[in-house]
Amino acid sequence: MKKMAMALYELMYRIADGLAITMLVVMVLSVFTNVIFRFFYMAFPWVDEVSRLAFVWMSFMAIASGLRIGLHPAFDALSERCQGVNGKILQTAIDVLIVVFLLFLLKGGIDYVSKVYVQKTSILVISVAWQYAAVPVATVMMLLEMVRQLVCIWTPVELEEA
Repeated sequence: MKKMAMALYELMYRIADGLAITMLVVMVLSVFTNVIFRFFYMAFPWVDEVSRLAFVWMSFMAIASGLRIGLHPAFDALSERCQGVNGKILQTAIDVLIVVFLLFLLKGGIDYVSKVYVQKTSILVISVAWQYAAVPVATVMMLLEMVRQLVCIWTPVELEEA
């Protein structure tokens, strides 16, 4: 069961990384294409909406992946001085504060998506909710990561057999 949960966890982050990379490519290619065509006085009106959608999804997937590998600012100066149980308590307090923030972000994201789902984009004529759905999706990923980190703080490290 634990191996299957870890496999699903790894799959979730592989999908997030792939989505972030795909959105970066979509954003760069669409904007670059529009720049080239503007040189010939033929701009595409859909590029702004596509690049904005791609940018939002890329950003939130990258934020979730960054949290997983520890790229965000941390209280290293304070954390390095606290060892043992005090360090675990400090790290737990920091992680709990992050979870509280993420819960507020999740509620706000869900509320916002539920309010704007009826609005359509002007060119692509898709629901605006597709763009803003990146917030609750990434927030759920970050909450799962924070729960994993909290469990890892207080669980002894298991050595895998070779």
